[in-house]
Amino acid sequence: MRIAVVHNQPVSSAEYHAAEWGVVEQAGTVVSALVAAGHTPLPYAATEATALCDFLSRNRPELIFNCCESLAGRATFEMNVAAIFELFDVPFTGASALSLGLALDKGLSKAVFAAQGVPTPPYRRFEPGAAAVSSGLSFPLIVKPVAEDASIGIDDGAVVHNAVALEARVRFVWGAFDQAALVEEFIEGREFNVSLLATSPSEFRVLPIAEVAFDELPQGRPRIVGYEAKWSEGSAAYRGTHVQCPALLDADTAARVRQLATAAARAVGVRDYGRVDLRLRERDQAVFVLEANPNPDLGPQAGFLRAAAAAGLGIHETIIEIVNRAIERSAHSAGARRLVARADLP
Repeated sequence: MRIAVVHNQPVSSAEYHAAEWGVVEQAGTVVSALVAAGHTPLPYAATEATALCDFLSRNRPELIFNCCESLAGRATFEMNVAAIFELFDVPFTGASALSLGLALDKGLSKAVFAAQGVPTPPYRRFEPGAAAVSSGLSFPLIVKPVAEDASIGIDDGAVVHNAVALEARVRFVWGAFDQAALVEEFIEGREFNVSLLATSPSEFRVLPIAEVAFDELPQGRPRIVGYEAKWSEGSAAYRGTHVQCPALLDADTAARVRQLATAAARAVGVRDYGRVDLRLRERDQAVFVLEANPNPDLGPQAGFLRAAAAAGLGIHETIIEIVNRAIERSAHSAGARRLVARADLP
């Protein structure tokens, strides 16, 4: 098949350079897998909507492998790229435009979790200019931009322990990111992420659970996966944080983590592949979903492919499984449209 591999062209940014350029490595991994499987990849770096539309009009790919995490440096445009694919009626891997927008907005996705009975930490959303008060929430709290990805906006100062620090951090998010701040109770305990790989258009295989271990962090630093821990290889946070996959968990806790991860993924409409981040509260062993991530990073060092390797899956094999699910979904949709067309005949 002729498969377009569409990724966002990184925008030069000294502060978030590593996260921006990680998508290029991911796209290269996908292209290699497609070539090995006998497909014809059409790599494309998207810079703006008009040029993307022109590329699709001229090339008419049979399928798109969607590696776009933003457009023109704005994470909120991730869903708009998928909407363009939908308008062109070209099948693509991963989540729909609606699901991408829902998952990116942490406040909305947490509201959906609560409505679906998926436990998530108590939270509040503060729009710019609102009074940042902790009523109904118990310190410590963690403050995040409501609609950013890749741990952007999360550092040691994100965890606050009193009202003064809360107000200062919320104002920081407003000023630095020009968006609402999400404030949620910080769950003291172990952190896990669960990768899911679809085995059919409606079923997921839960890959081995991974635990983010914080035991080597310097004393006094909050146990969080901030931007430095993910992307700054020379930092103390990066060196002091490592991943254990498979995680060492008793059977009952592992089953609860897997069940909640699957429920969270379904709640926001994850398709083909996804990752869910969770915390296990130390004092009572309650499990909470932090967020669900459609279309997670497929770079060779990223968590999703690490979990796939722990399940005995190779990089190329995993990527082609994602492609196959998108092909199956496309075939099903085309069949449904043909049935509708027949039903409309006189």
